[in-house]
Amino acid sequence: MADKAPPETLNPMDLYPEWFRLIAEPQQPADDLAGLELPEQSQKYWEDLFNKMNFPGMDLMALPRVRKVNCTPAEAYRRLRATLPGFLAFLIKERLNDVRASGVSEEGLFYMRKGLLPENFAVHLRYPLEYGGTFDFSNLVLIQSKPFHELIHAYIGRQLLGAAGVLTPNLLYVPCPIGSVYIPFGLVTGSGGKNKQDKSVMMGFDAETLKEIAQRSMPGR
Repeated sequence: MADKAPPETLNPMDLYPEWFRLIAEPQQPADDLAGLELPEQSQKYWEDLFNKMNFPGMDLMALPRVRKVNCTPAEAYRRLRATLPGFLAFLIKERLNDVRASGVSEEGLFYMRKGLLPENFAVHLRYPLEYGGTFDFSNLVLIQSKPFHELIHAYIGRQLLGAAGVLTPNLLYVPCPIGSVYIPFGLVTGSGGKNKQDKSVMMGFDAETLKEIAQRSMPGR
């Protein structure tokens, strides 16, 4: 097998929630964001949007802002990159069945053993740093980039735009994958109530929805 790294998929935008708006509105120049008016929305609005956007096997968590990040984006990105090889090695050793169930191919496992991300996979911070997140393995998730990782960013990005531009809200609603590896289909732990992740459920989708999501999850789509 050729010793060739897959495309870079580690996303530094996980580090600071205000960066999510670049994914939420990729076609819109950043200079245009300051004039965009978004009314303050209720918890019910974000819950309804969460259900409408459809996050299989995730819980919606309401996270209070707990601290200001005291390092630069570049420093935080370096810390995440330094953590990546150890986290991937942990997954190979302790969560191999979950990794395979998430859609990682044998070629992807080869890259993971070398400390690299498989194609169309990213390492995601379950909680952003300003909202209680850390670089500990317990806050990291291996997840398919398309569509699921991008969907999380798009949802969060909706909360970060205001009349003055980018916001850092005191309460952030975050779709949270469960476990160290995100498996979108099958038996998952979730929907245990507000800020709980303790109830096993079988996510229900019709055949056409499953087919569409599976197609969008394929590398290169």
